[in-house]
Amino acid sequence: MANYYATARSNYFAVKDEMTFRQWAEFAGLKVLDPDHKNKSADGIRRFAITPDTGDDAGWPDHRYNEETDEYDEVDVPRELAAHLREGEVAVLMEVGSEKLRYLCGYATAVNSDGKTVSMSLEGIYARAAKLGTHVTRAEY
Repeated sequence: MANYYATARSNYFAVKDEMTFRQWAEFAGLKVLDPDHKNKSADGIRRFAITPDTGDDAGWPDHRYNEETDEYDEVDVPRELAAHLREGEVAVLMEVGSEKLRYLCGYATAVNSDGKTVSMSLEGIYARAAKLGTHVTRAEY
């Protein structure tokens, strides 16, 4: 049996309050990537990116340990992040992963400051490829 290994990160986005955002990121198990001069836009606003802070082989967290209940709670990173985004900002969260060469997967979710999301997956290529010909096999196993 093979393990699934993922890598994830976001684009750079502006937040309402840097300190509150950083506190949430730490609580959520996320690492904040500070902007360098190339990621500071022409408007002069500091923008930040996030990535999971659980090692090199980690995707976006989908649960978090709750000490009060001694159980795991579900986590919705895009929903939680939306509350920190400045008005008009859009965060794009990408993840790619694999289980050895059995399969590859990838998805992206964009969320705006109002909490609206759009998502897409690499799996969507199969429906599009079917329009090109009758014999489309899957890139797995």
